[in-house]
Amino acid sequence: MPSNMENGSLLKLNNIEVMYHRVILVLKGVSLQVPQGSVVALLGANGAGKSTTLKAISGLLRHEDGAVTDGSIEFLGQRIDKRSGEDAARMGIVQVIEGRRVFEHLSVEENLRVGGHLRGTNKRGLERVYAYFPRLAQIRARQAGLCSGGEQQMLVIGRALMAQPKLLLLDEPSLGLAPLMIKEIFEIITRLNQDEGLPILLVEQNAKLALRVASYAYVLENGRVVMDGQAEQLKENADIKEFYLGLTDVGTRKSFREVKHYKRRKRWLT
Repeated sequence: MPSNMENGSLLKLNNIEVMYHRVILVLKGVSLQVPQGSVVALLGANGAGKSTTLKAISGLLRHEDGAVTDGSIEFLGQRIDKRSGEDAARMGIVQVIEGRRVFEHLSVEENLRVGGHLRGTNKRGLERVYAYFPRLAQIRARQAGLCSGGEQQMLVIGRALMAQPKLLLLDEPSLGLAPLMIKEIFEIITRLNQDEGLPILLVEQNAKLALRVASYAYVLENGRVVMDGQAEQLKENADIKEFYLGLTDVGTRKSFREVKHYKRRKRWLT
């Protein structure tokens, strides 16, 4: 770990293990850091443990009969791995869960107001969200269940912003969206970080996109961190190119059959 990651760290995971139902070991000694004001990406294939890592931080594991069974999680210098999701949210850790989970029967604006209940909903909070997401202002009275996938993704991020997060956890924000909508949402994510210094831990299967917005990244495989480094360096890493960007050294795209065998490469586990 570079020494500059040690300074000013907002969040630290120290060799954590996570189990579900007291028998299924999912995370196996995961350590990572999120410095103040940074975007950190967490990459990996399906089942690597990315979403579980976010839930360990946000305290949502308990709702799925999961627990941090070893190691520790520190946020702003305080240990939080034994705290509830409600406590984590009050401390400023807000997770946007994969799948665009809106309150379908409520309007767009009512959904946003729900997000502000911990801090006290106010006009300034709504104005801030509408400034980043003008489309939400246009459809504020629309029932959330009738919104498009892109509008719902904007809504769940906006709802998270209403909680005034000190750390935003984003789980697969590009999932199932059209390319133009993905571009728009990631431009807003970048602005939130650059304009407001909002720290973000981003889980994203689109490695090319994640490495474009993040300054640092970790790669998870089978519940372990197998690689980490500056995003610019990882973009040029041969393994990242082959297994996550789908490119060989000569720039040709690998087939899925070839890519899925990356786990057999022993050097990833050294």
